[in-house]
Amino acid sequence: MAKDLMGWAAEQPDWVKDSLRRIAVAADHSIEQADVDCILDNVRAAAGAGSTVHPMTAIDASHLGGGSREARRTVLAQLGPVQNIDRLAGGQKLRMAGVGITLIYGENGSGKSGYTRIAKRLCRSLTSDQLRGNVFDAGGGSMRVQVRYQVGDDAVTEIDWDPATPPPSQLRQISVFDSHNARLYVDSGNRIAYLPRELAILEHHGELCQRMATRFSADEKALALRLRIALPAGYTPGSAVTLTLAKLDPKAPSLPTEDEIRSLSELSEPELAELARLEAELVADPVALAATRRRAITVMKRVGEVLATLRDGLSDRVGEIIASARRELTQAVEAERIAATASFTGEPIANVGGEAWRVLFEAARRFVAAGLEPAPARLPEATGDLCVLCLEPLTPTGSARLARFNDFVSGEATKRADGARDALKVLLAQVEHVKVPEASVVEETLAGYGQLDATRAMTVADILKALAGFEARRAALLDETATPAPATDVTALVETVAAELTRLEDEAASLQRRASHTEVLDAKRTRLAELKDRAKLANDLETVLQRLRDVTEQRSLTGCQAQVATRSISTQITALRKHLVTEELERRIAEEIAALDLTHLPFKVSDSSSGGKSLFSVGLHGAGAVKNNQVLSEGEQRALALACFLAEIGGDDARYGIIVDDPVSSLDHLRIRKVAHRLVAEAKKGRQVIIFTHNLVFFNEVVSEAARAGDAAPLVKSVVAKTQSEGFGVIRENREPWVADLNARIDTLRTRAKELKVVTDFDTDEYRRQAKDFYSDLRESWERAVEEVVFAKTVVRFVPDVMTGRLKEVTVTDDDYRTIFFAMKRASERSGHDMSAGRNLPQPSPDEMEADLKVLDDFRIALGKRRKATCAARSALENPVGATLL
Repeated sequence: MAKDLMGWAAEQPDWVKDSLRRIAVAADHSIEQADVDCILDNVRAAAGAGSTVHPMTAIDASHLGGGSREARRTVLAQLGPVQNIDRLAGGQKLRMAGVGITLIYGENGSGKSGYTRIAKRLCRSLTSDQLRGNVFDAGGGSMRVQVRYQVGDDAVTEIDWDPATPPPSQLRQISVFDSHNARLYVDSGNRIAYLPRELAILEHHGELCQRMATRFSADEKALALRLRIALPAGYTPGSAVTLTLAKLDPKAPSLPTEDEIRSLSELSEPELAELARLEAELVADPVALAATRRRAITVMKRVGEVLATLRDGLSDRVGEIIASARRELTQAVEAERIAATASFTGEPIANVGGEAWRVLFEAARRFVAAGLEPAPARLPEATGDLCVLCLEPLTPTGSARLARFNDFVSGEATKRADGARDALKVLLAQVEHVKVPEASVVEETLAGYGQLDATRAMTVADILKALAGFEARRAALLDETATPAPATDVTALVETVAAELTRLEDEAASLQRRASHTEVLDAKRTRLAELKDRAKLANDLETVLQRLRDVTEQRSLTGCQAQVATRSISTQITALRKHLVTEELERRIAEEIAALDLTHLPFKVSDSSSGGKSLFSVGLHGAGAVKNNQVLSEGEQRALALACFLAEIGGDDARYGIIVDDPVSSLDHLRIRKVAHRLVAEAKKGRQVIIFTHNLVFFNEVVSEAARAGDAAPLVKSVVAKTQSEGFGVIRENREPWVADLNARIDTLRTRAKELKVVTDFDTDEYRRQAKDFYSDLRESWERAVEEVVFAKTVVRFVPDVMTGRLKEVTVTDDDYRTIFFAMKRASERSGHDMSAGRNLPQPSPDEMEADLKVLDDFRIALGKRRKATCAARSALENPVGATLL
């Protein structure tokens, strides 16, 4: 059986226990940066990096039960008024019911999506939309949203939220589903939303470990470059200094200390005097002279290798290849520019296809390719695909434009330019990897060799001159504006160095043969070599100490990486998840798939742990690997996504709230009804359900389902509208959509006619527009009256059912026809129909508008009374005719 969190923590290092404790008591398990810094220091200390150790307190059961994380249910009470967001009107308050369903209707372009985007930033969402100010008003000021919410039975909290700051953590209980999140549910694995607290703490600890591992990895890469540079050469084989330097290796079992190295490099006054005495005494000693030459051999071998590397890496041939690559790039870029001009002449922004545009495009391509094998060759371009930059579905125009972009990037001109860029980049990277040693270091290293005789001193000067030439050429090759001088010809110098190696070997061997050996003399020779090495170490001290620090840091980083490895965390999460979550989650997903009528497709639920995170996914169970979006229809994808969302949030016992935005896009009317039933069912459980929609069929289905549920699912309706005077996002509480209610239309039209009575000049463009709008809406209201009053809602647009029982109320007389005909004729003449010049009708006055509206209202009232009488008379037809008894 899986260990619980306490049992697992007991086996972990102290810093892990402390990290778990800090996470457990933090709000929403999100620790502050100060806590992260303390944990980081404690990890370094545990890895032996010598960092400051901060006080550590192990997690215990009290931290699980009494942490500061808010577990009481939070409900969203209000969004708005808003300031400078998405052109939303100011002064508007979108209020929500704390219990039951808040049903919000808004037509396309009404501003409804602006409130949805705000909700996604405030609440839990798989994707987060960027909030924008009014793009048509650069001086609109900062963005602000008034937010009201309630935690448990506390008083309602009201804040003035700045979108640049984190939202209240309590609102993360509420989950959001919209079209963007739907694609993530369908196309990729998703983190399990509501986990038992032990799992949630472990997950946050795993995320923290990953963040620390990323930081350690970056430090390791920076160190690796320095560790590749060779240490100074020229020390006596087998000497104390040589043996010490050999230990400066990350793989060495132990490292020398800084004090040991410093002590080795420091010669006391007696030791300096001893060095001078031995040098004088052994100035002509064959063994000492041979040792000097052997040191010179080591140095000159390195010099020969360096010269050969520089000669090959910075040769004239390399320069010619780079110059040719630059010419090819210039020509290819020009060809690409010409192709871009031909392809994008009509685009609304200039320089499409240029260098800056390519940077943006390639960044988008890398974003799309992240985690995919093989990487896609084209950005998503089909209508309805999400644009990877703005995350909005592509319109047909946007789809066509992105297809042109893809074609351009995959075209021959672009491929040639990309190939030229890549080829030049590779060549320049090779030059950058060719390192020219610092002249001062080389001069110091060759000092002993140069002192052997004047010829060898001249060789040292030639070497330094050649290195300076190579340094200048390297810089010129990397600078596209410079003209490199011909490569330094070091053929003779390389031959000289090679010959010198032979001469030095011969001289050392000859001197060694002539040397006489006594125990005393050999001891002096050994002592002289040790003192010379130590003196040289003093000159190389800073380089050697830096290597010590680098190796020490590298070893500590290796230890730190081992400390923050997430394998054990993932293993523990997997064990706990299988015990606590996955079986239940699989059952819920299966139930939701059945509820939304997707059982005809073979789905398989899978779960995994990666980097200390719990993931789940639902995929097609077929013969081969296939993505859901490559097989399922748009409607099936949306239904599957909604099923995953409802299953995912179905495991929280607190019944936290949900916000859904247009969940029925691309669904047929049968699944629309099923979705309405499911969302009302969630409200019946006590969950706050907030629904945004522009689909009137779905709106009516939710209303019908809520009516059937009665007190278990109370419902409030609101409308988000766009008006000429107030703008976008105007809130109308307890209102039906304009197209849904005749009485509300009549009331609205009556108010508008009354407001126009202050107008005295009827010949203005403004009045003509208002009159035209009035009669357009009046005409639509007559059309609605035919459905609602004449046919008694027997057949209603946007409602799937045909109510045949209501035919008992329906009669249509000649007077009804005459009233409707002439009322529609008058409304049409004054609304959307163009009149001939011979029928230049005067603009109707507000009194005429009221009179025309009264015709509709009187017709509605009169027909309503007649329908009652007709219904009573026809009810008798439903019973058999009574027989007469004899």
